[in-house]
Amino acid sequence: MKKKEDRRIRRGHPWVFSNEVETPLPGFEPGEPVVVEDYLGKPVGTGYVNPRSLIAVRLVSRKVEEVGPELIRERVLAARAFRDRLYPGRDTYRAFYSESDFLPGLVVDRYAGWLSVQSLTAGMERMMPMVLDVLGEVYGPDGIVLRNDSKLREMEGLPLVREAVRGTYDGPVEAGFAGLRMMVDLMEGQKTGFFLDQVDNYSLLGSISEGAKALDLFCHTGAWAISAMKAGAAEVTGVDSSAQALGVAYENAGLNGAGDSVEFVKSDVFDYLKGLGGRRFDVVVVDPPAFVKSRTRIAEGLKGYTDLNVRAMKAVRPGGFMVSCSCSHHVDRETFREMLRLAASGAGRTVRLLEMRSQSRDHPVLLAVPETEYLKCALVQVL
Repeated sequence: MKKKEDRRIRRGHPWVFSNEVETPLPGFEPGEPVVVEDYLGKPVGTGYVNPRSLIAVRLVSRKVEEVGPELIRERVLAARAFRDRLYPGRDTYRAFYSESDFLPGLVVDRYAGWLSVQSLTAGMERMMPMVLDVLGEVYGPDGIVLRNDSKLREMEGLPLVREAVRGTYDGPVEAGFAGLRMMVDLMEGQKTGFFLDQVDNYSLLGSISEGAKALDLFCHTGAWAISAMKAGAAEVTGVDSSAQALGVAYENAGLNGAGDSVEFVKSDVFDYLKGLGGRRFDVVVVDPPAFVKSRTRIAEGLKGYTDLNVRAMKAVRPGGFMVSCSCSHHVDRETFREMLRLAASGAGRTVRLLEMRSQSRDHPVLLAVPETEYLKCALVQVL
C-alpha cells in the first residue's frame, strides 16, 4: 500500500482500493489470494485481489495465513453460533453476512432445510467449492441453491446464474420466523428468496394494529400485511404490481389463517394512492425497492422517496401510524430522516418519530464498515 493509505484498514475496514496500492495489479488473476503490506513492508493482512475492480483487495484476515477450509469452517461455525444465540430454535435467518461475518462476498440465507447462497466476488467464487463443503458439514441441509444473479457479480466479471448445487429443488420452501409461516421461492423470489432483513421489524406493528385498518404498500409476498393481521388488525390491504408475488401472498395469508381479513390488490403503488379518493388508514407500511442504485442517482431517488411518503402520509388518518423504509445503501440514516421531514411538510402533516431501526440482527453492522448498514425503518405517528 502507498504511504499512509493503510490507516483506514488498521481501523478495521477490510477494503483496499485500487488507488491505494503501489503494486501494479494487472499481473494478478481475479480472486487470487494476496498478502497486503504497508509501505514499510509490514503485513496488514491476507485477502484476495481483483485488478478489474475499484475495490482491489478484500481482506479476509488481519494475519498472514492460508485462506483455506479451516479458516472458512471457523468463520461459518462462529456465524452459526451467533445466530443460534440470537434466535434459539429458529431455522430461518441470514446465516452469513459477507464482511460482517468476515468472509467478504459470501451471503448465505437459511430457509428451514435449505440454504440459499450468493457468491458476490471473484475471490469468493474461487473459494466456493470449499465453502459449499463447509456449509454442508455445518448445516447438513436438504439442499443448496446458488442465487448468483446479483448485478454486483457483473462488476467483478462474473456470470449471472441460478442453480441447485446440492439436493433436488422442486419448488417453494415453507419457512417459519417471527410468528409467520411463509412460502419462499429460492429460484424466483427476490434477493435470495425473501427479505430476511425486515424480519425483526415486523414487531413494530404489534401494539399499533389492534382493530386497525392497515395498508401495506409494495407488499410483495405479504409479510407486513400478514404481520398486521396477526397483530390484530381488523382489515388489511396489500398492494403490489407483481401478479406472481401476490399469488404467493394469498398462499401465505392462507398458511397464517388470514381468512377474509387480508386483501391483495395488483396495482402500481403511486396509482393506487392517487385513486384513494380520501380513504384513510390507521396504519400504513411503505417498504419500496431501492430507489437509489448509485451515488449519481441520489437526488432523483430522494425525490421518488419524498413523493411516495407525501402520498402515504396523506393516506394516514390523524393520529395513525406509518412504517417507512428504505433499503438504498446510498441514502444514510440522517438523509432518510430529512426526507421524512420534507415529506411531512409536503403532506401538510405533523409527524412524530417513535422509533428508528435498521436491518435485522442477523445482518449485523460493523462500526468500522458503514457499508454494512443499508436498511432504514422508521415508525412515525402522523398527526
